[in-house]
Amino acid sequence: MSVKVAVIGMGQMGSVHADIYKKIPNVELVAACEWNDERRAQVEKEYGCKVYKDYKECLADPEIEAVSIVLPDNMHREAVEVAVANGKHILLEKPLAKELEDGRKLYEITKDYDKVFTTGFLLRFDPRFASIKKALDNGELGDIIHMYCRRNSPIVGPRRYIGASDLSMHVMIHDIDYVNWFMGCQPVKVFARGRSVLLKDVNMKDVIYAVVTYENGAIACLEACWVLPENSPTIIDDKVELVGTKGAAYVDSCDNGVRLVTQEKILYPDSRHWFYANGLPEGDLSEEIMAFINNVVNNTKSIITPKDAYDSLRVVDAIERSMAEGKEVEL
Repeated sequence: MSVKVAVIGMGQMGSVHADIYKKIPNVELVAACEWNDERRAQVEKEYGCKVYKDYKECLADPEIEAVSIVLPDNMHREAVEVAVANGKHILLEKPLAKELEDGRKLYEITKDYDKVFTTGFLLRFDPRFASIKKALDNGELGDIIHMYCRRNSPIVGPRRYIGASDLSMHVMIHDIDYVNWFMGCQPVKVFARGRSVLLKDVNMKDVIYAVVTYENGAIACLEACWVLPENSPTIIDDKVELVGTKGAAYVDSCDNGVRLVTQEKILYPDSRHWFYANGLPEGDLSEEIMAFINNVVNNTKSIITPKDAYDSLRVVDAIERSMAEGKEVEL
């Protein structure tokens, strides 16, 4: 029997979700949801499935067993509540929610949910980050002393998210999640500073620096910026440095291991997240979605728990509070 799935929100990321579902054996993409009339007609033609305009109507369809919710951050709470009410297995693109109170409500209704619920932190499925976690669990690096994380990207991204998200919850939250995962204990204090220059007119941060202190005394310094020039050769410039009592670990993925030099430009194409090889999407997003289906089929829980997603949002909230108050804050 095949698992019948739907994708709620057929923008850039939702389309990749749909393409991944189409390639997984014993999975059938039976529905999608897209509010834009023109785009909805395109989706219907491209994917050959039923395409709803109203996600509530889509989630009420009893044929659908599992859903990817790929909506703007500020729409997550209601969509998850409706999906839970209809008993669907749920893969929610990060973050859990835009506001902490909405995230707390979603944590409460999903922490004991009898179906699969996971949040899409795709770096958990990146072998670079998984290898560091394995080395930490094996004791090879000792106890973490400190970490430095960087995630910078071109300005084309935030222009799509005006009013729906911000830098801390849409970009930096990736690093917050895996730092929490590596630390294995709770974050307790945050000091953060940010600046708005190029995005000041839309009330969004250009750059954020945050220092997070954990229960074990370890500190993590996080840097995020999404106003690099449009012609930047890479879509993501990210780095990690972890120093432990027995060793150190590094990730430098700026060039993704591939560099193309043409007469017009130098380009570092994506080879990690959702690149297409032989016409099919590959990378850690594909691994994440296949893991979700594996959880559904085998009645197992995701490695990313509702508590993990809520804790990441708690750090985001502390970052925003620290910037607003100009001082270190407690979680």
